[in-house]
Amino acid sequence: MKKYIRITCLLICISIITASCTKDETIIDGAANTATSGSSVLSLNNRVLAAFVIDSSTLPGVVLPASGTYNKFRKLFTYDTVATVNKPVAYAVGETVNIIGYMKTDDSAALKRRIIVRLFRAPSSFITAANPPSVVNVMQRAEDSYRTYAPGVGTNPVADTTFSLPVIAPSTTAPFNVSIVGKESSGGINYNIYLIRLAFTIPASYSGRLMSVNLNANVTPGSAEQYGNANWIYAFRVR
Repeated sequence: MKKYIRITCLLICISIITASCTKDETIIDGAANTATSGSSVLSLNNRVLAAFVIDSSTLPGVVLPASGTYNKFRKLFTYDTVATVNKPVAYAVGETVNIIGYMKTDDSAALKRRIIVRLFRAPSSFITAANPPSVVNVMQRAEDSYRTYAPGVGTNPVADTTFSLPVIAPSTTAPFNVSIVGKESSGGINYNIYLIRLAFTIPASYSGRLMSVNLNANVTPGSAEQYGNANWIYAFRVR
C-alpha cells in the first residue's frame, strides 16, 4: 500500500512539473510588448524588413493581388543577365508599371519610419573593371553594391522619381495602396505585414532608360543594415 502511495505521489509531482514547464505560445504580455517596442534605446534598423513581392510564394498564408499584377521585372539576384529569359522587361512610354512590395514592423517603429519608393538609374561606378571577371563578375559586383544602396543618401545620385508616405500605415493616397495583410509575433513583439502597391505611369523622360526600383523605410544613412532597404536592380527598361 505504501509503495502504491509513493508511486502515485511521484506521478502527480511529475505531471505538475511538466505542466509548469509548458509554454503557452498564445500568451502575449501586452504591457511588456508595448514597453519593449516603444523603447527609445532600441535600434530601428533591425525592426523594419522591406522586400518585394516576387510571386504567390513570397508571403505564405497571405492573400495577394491577382498574379497578373505582380512586378513583371527581371529576376532578382541572378547574374546571367545576358540570357534572353532574364533580360529586363521592356515597357513603352505611357504604360503603367505595378510595383508591389511589403514591410514587416512593430507599431512603434512603423510610426518612426516612412514608405519611400524610388525609381533610379544605375550609378556608373557600379559597372567598372575594378574587379575583373576572373575575380568576380561585374554584374555580381553591381548587385552586391545595390544591397545597401539608397538613392539620394550621402553622395548617391538623386532618384529620377520618388514617391513617399510619412509613416508605415494603411493608405489609399495615390499612387499608393497600402494594407495590413498579416500579423506575426516574435520574442513577445507583435508585427504587422504591410502590403505596398504603387502604380507608376512611365513618363516620356524615361524613354531609352534602364531603371531600378528602391523600396525604403528611411534607414539610417551610412548604415550597413540591409533591413528596411530593398533594391530591384535593372528591373525594367523603357523603349
